[in-house]
Amino acid sequence: MTGVQQSQGLENFFNNLFSFMRRKTDFYSKAEEAEKTVTKHFKVHQALFSKVQEELKKKEEDRQKHKELQEKLKQQEKEKPKEQPRAQAKVEEITEEEAAKIENEKKEEKEESSVEKEEKKEEKENDPMNDEDDNEPPPVGNGGKTDTYIWTQTLKEVCINIPIEDHIKSKMIDFKLTAKTLRVGIKGQKPIIDGEFPEKVKTIDTLWEIEENNDGRFVVVNIEKFEDMKWWDCAIVGDAKINTRKIPGEESKLGDLDSETRSTVEKMMFDQQQKMKGQPTSDELQKKQQLDAFMKAHPEMDFSKAKFCQTIELIGRKQFIR
Repeated sequence: MTGVQQSQGLENFFNNLFSFMRRKTDFYSKAEEAEKTVTKHFKVHQALFSKVQEELKKKEEDRQKHKELQEKLKQQEKEKPKEQPRAQAKVEEITEEEAAKIENEKKEEKEESSVEKEEKKEEKENDPMNDEDDNEPPPVGNGGKTDTYIWTQTLKEVCINIPIEDHIKSKMIDFKLTAKTLRVGIKGQKPIIDGEFPEKVKTIDTLWEIEENNDGRFVVVNIEKFEDMKWWDCAIVGDAKINTRKIPGEESKLGDLDSETRSTVEKMMFDQQQKMKGQPTSDELQKKQQLDAFMKAHPEMDFSKAKFCQTIELIGRKQFIR
């Protein structure tokens, strides 16, 4: 905001910004890529702005409808005729036999109503998706927790965190993945996870690694869903389920965007969730993958005492680490 004020308007601000990029950087050396970058981020924030405007418009429409309804009810109340005195109830004599029959019919109706209520109550209690009278908060990270792992998800990916002991190394991990199943454990021991996914996944894009944070050491498995735009109610079939209706946000909103913009928005959402959990963002995960590929491509180099920052750049056909 200060920059805009100092430039005396948005037009001068952008003129100064692009002038700086021309004089101090190589931004314009790849004009098409530069234009694509500017356009991409413009579309992302345009979509976010449009979403906010739609929500404000909907709130205003709801407020106006509520106001009109209140006025209509007040008008009806004024025009409502005064109630006429009720006619005296007609008393009709019946026999004792008829009275007993009526009493039995009422008793049977009451018993049937009681049975129906009990059946409905039992159905609600056995329904895992029933959130009526449920004060439980939304699932953390849109996922859940079991005795052996913690899992989170976005519409496109699932992340499973499996706690391990300090002495466990990567070469000791037993890992097997198919489009429908996952097995993770320590070699020579009973698998920690050995089951089926609720939905099909993309095996080629699945990564796993050992990470360490304040809570300990974990085998972290990042899995890309085959069918995106759909929430999972569990990570492994048979484990505890979550109520996907409690996950905040609306799936249909992302579906209104074009594929490139939607992908960028989903990436921003994923990175925000990762930062909240103290875990690496998608860019950091990609850089680590590039570093691992570089080290694998150069086995003759000793990296045991090397110190790396998190930046890896690919320049031409050569790879540099700085």
